[in-house]
Amino acid sequence: MPDSFQYRDEIGVSLALGRWQTRPREQAAAVREFLHALRAYSLVIPAPAAHAHAHQTLVLCVEASGELGPWLDVQETLGHPMADRNLAEAVEAWDYDLLADELPWSTWHNNQDDMVAMLSDWLTRHAPTRLRANNAPDDLLQRLRLIGLTGPARWHNPHWPNYTY
Repeated sequence: MPDSFQYRDEIGVSLALGRWQTRPREQAAAVREFLHALRAYSLVIPAPAAHAHAHQTLVLCVEASGELGPWLDVQETLGHPMADRNLAEAVEAWDYDLLADELPWSTWHNNQDDMVAMLSDWLTRHAPTRLRANNAPDDLLQRLRLIGLTGPARWHNPHWPNYTY
């Protein structure tokens, strides 16, 4: 995956605008299969070979399909050390936005609030065990824990990372 593959969200939107899901069943299935393969590949390819930025490839898949769940499922089913390292990278990249209850990427879909809730819930349920097993820093684990909290329990927590919004 070359470094020029940096505009993943725009590629995903372009695929969606091509209305691939309305194509004949075999054509739509081929695109979905490609997206699944791309997602899985991005999770296990070692950096810096192409540094796939798995969290950016997730955005491509979400924007292309309008769905978040299937792409999180791909990560959940992969028991690969690189997938876990990519998960830590995603939490590191996304925590600032998720702590403000914002989606960590721009989307043209109308279900942004649902995606924030799903992503936050998925991360707080599935990421801690994997990140602990890979010796993630405590401050990253604390920020991940805070994503699962709401209101004053989040904002007034002693582990709040001093972010200003």
